Amino acid sequence: MDDLATVYEWAKTYDFSDEQIQYATILALKILDGDCKMDYDNYNLFMSVYEGIKDKKNTPFNLSVHKIIDLARAVDPIKASPVYKEMIGELRVMMMKDMKKPTMKAFKNLVWDRVSC
Repeated sequence: MDDLATVYEWAKTYDFSDEQIQYATILALKILDGDCKMDYDNYNLFMSVYEGIKDKKNTPFNLSVHKIIDLARAVDPIKASPVYKEMIGELRVMMMKDMKKPTMKAFKNLVWDRVSC
C-alpha cells in the first residue's frame, strides 16, 4: 500500500479490536498535540487510518472525542488549532492512562506491516 487513500480504505474495512480503535484515537490526539515523535509521512499515514476507523464502534464519549478532533484539525490535519491544543492534550492523557505499550506498538506494527504489502 503506497497511498493514503488505500490505507484509508483498508482501515474502513479491517476488523480492528476495541483496543486498536481506542489507540488509533489516542494516536490521533498525540499527533495533534505534538506529543508524537514520528515523521510527517507517518503522521499522515496514521491520521488516514484514524479517518478510516473513527466511525466504528462509537460510544457517546468517542463521538465527543471525534468531534473535538475534527474541530482541532479544521485548519491543519496534523496540528491542533491553538484553541483546542490544551483540550486535545488533556484527552490524550486521560485516554492513555490504561493503554499498555505492547498494545500501542502492536497497533503501529499492524499498520506498518499492512503498508509494506
